[in-house]
Amino acid sequence: MKLTDKITLEYLDNIEFMKTKPDNCFSIGITDIPYGINVGNMAFIKENKTTVKQKNGTRINPNKNNKLKPADWDNETPREEWFKEFKRVTKEQIFFGVEYVDYEGLGSGRIKWNKGVPEGVSFKNYEMAYCSFIDYEKEIDYLWSGMMQGKSITNPMIQQGNKKLNEKRIHPTQKPVLLWDLILLFCQENGIDISSIFDSNMGLASLCLSSIKFNSSFAGCDLHKPYYDESIKRINNHIAQQRLF
Repeated sequence: MKLTDKITLEYLDNIEFMKTKPDNCFSIGITDIPYGINVGNMAFIKENKTTVKQKNGTRINPNKNNKLKPADWDNETPREEWFKEFKRVTKEQIFFGVEYVDYEGLGSGRIKWNKGVPEGVSFKNYEMAYCSFIDYEKEIDYLWSGMMQGKSITNPMIQQGNKKLNEKRIHPTQKPVLLWDLILLFCQENGIDISSIFDSNMGLASLCLSSIKFNSSFAGCDLHKPYYDESIKRINNHIAQQRLF
């Protein structure tokens, strides 16, 4: 579905979509692949009762009624064919979940996202992404731990004080829009063309919201209908709000 002259969202298998595209069709491919750990059915995903106490003493539940029902989309990682097609249709590539796969032709470049998880918490403090245009490990800091979220790209590890301003977490592996902002800025700093972005596993299309800020075109796929429908609503709402100002 074409939402604007620069935004296309497809309810389609990503490999089938990529097979319809010519070589180097997109300037960069950026995505977050399934990790094959069945995250959609983990207990913490189903939890919807946690509240947070505010400075004024009130308690809120930022996640109430926002999460979609668990799904089985994360039962396995994408096969090698996905990576071959992803490389073929994009000039450069970044994808999270690199530690869960062993594709032929992967380079040594990595982006390490430091999430600021407090010491003693069982979740990993970081996530790793493959990055085709570097040969070293680049660390990017952005606070994203439970209900703690970074305030801005200039203050990425300072917690947003008012939880009502938090980005709503709906998808179980949702990446924050501000993280994508930081990654796109990193691309620009390295002279990488981000004029056309492809996301093969778009989830809730957070990367699309970031691409709008950078005036990039965006094409994304997802084969889970609830996520796809929610993405369309999310992008249309964002566009409508922009027009108000």
